[in-house]
Amino acid sequence: MAEPSPQGATAIVVRTTKESARFAIRDLSAGGARLVGELQLFEGEQVWLRIELADVVEVMCAVTHVDRQRKVAEVAFRGLTPDATAQIERSIAEMLTRVRDASPPTVLIVHPTVDVSSALERDLARIGVAARVLGGLDDVAWTLAERSIRFIGVVVSSSYGEALGPVLQDLETAHADLRRVMLHGEQLARIDHPAAARVDAVLRTPWRFKGLARALDIPAENVVTTYDQLVALKLPIGGKPSKS
Repeated sequence: MAEPSPQGATAIVVRTTKESARFAIRDLSAGGARLVGELQLFEGEQVWLRIELADVVEVMCAVTHVDRQRKVAEVAFRGLTPDATAQIERSIAEMLTRVRDASPPTVLIVHPTVDVSSALERDLARIGVAARVLGGLDDVAWTLAERSIRFIGVVVSSSYGEALGPVLQDLETAHADLRRVMLHGEQLARIDHPAAARVDAVLRTPWRFKGLARALDIPAENVVTTYDQLVALKLPIGGKPSKS
């Protein structure tokens, strides 16, 4: 899977005719790249690519797709050496680390009801936390694998029942650093799986946002409580939306 390229990374594309031009790198992986530039390339042609990372990497490529309207060309690397592969992967890893460190703390919300997940998003904003929302369990592992996002926890509905067991087990083993919070309604659904007994917190709908902060281990000083702060964030006050 291609990753966003290191900020400002560029490459020189050289055709077999010796014609060359500089391209911006938009996505980069060990298998290929997505380039943006003025030189018109053609699908199927072979080009030489000089990638300007911390160390210069040179590789032969095949042009696999061209979008002339957007001036985008996708290339697949051919005969990339192990050293060049390691250099590209190292540059990608360093870039993702910088992006993740600069990103806001984020919680993954997994809930089938839009009203509930939207309310959770609003309350997470009140405690200085961003949110990613899923309406089902299928994409949990894939979403948490996004290396540019700084996830700090997962809030998941107990209404998924027994299907939630393997997901909680995966969170416990593969993402032990994340807070695991289970949310339930009037009645807590029974989940007959050992991992269900080891979540960090269980909240009941409707929740109190300070309790949500404690469940996610958010420092008390990060919790928005004053009227002026809520108005500035355009968040609900007293159960009614604030005026723009």
